[in-house]
Amino acid sequence: MQKALMLENRLFAAMLHSDTKALDTLIADSLIFINHAGQNVTKAQDLEMHSSGLIRIQDITRERFNACEYSGCLIVDTCVSVTGTYDGQNANGRFHHLRTWAVIDGQWQVVGLKSSMG
Repeated sequence: MQKALMLENRLFAAMLHSDTKALDTLIADSLIFINHAGQNVTKAQDLEMHSSGLIRIQDITRERFNACEYSGCLIVDTCVSVTGTYDGQNANGRFHHLRTWAVIDGQWQVVGLKSSMG
């Protein structure tokens, strides 16, 4: 559980600072991401939203966290409260994330994410 929490904290910090370099290393090229609106989002699209300023996150507060580790894989179930903007409009909310981390080329990366309004 500690490894999952450490990885999630690194991911949250990168998201808060729109640190696309860190996000690029934390997210797999083959990412499967379905956002809270049911849309498929690629890694390139996710990084572009951060680099362009389309998405800006001011705060992420973890409300619930659970994780299971398997050989070379982590499954994270978390609920977070997010304060931020999307395209200049408030995009605050509570989100439930089911995130899958896997070891790729010796490095932990997000390979899957399903987000829903929580």
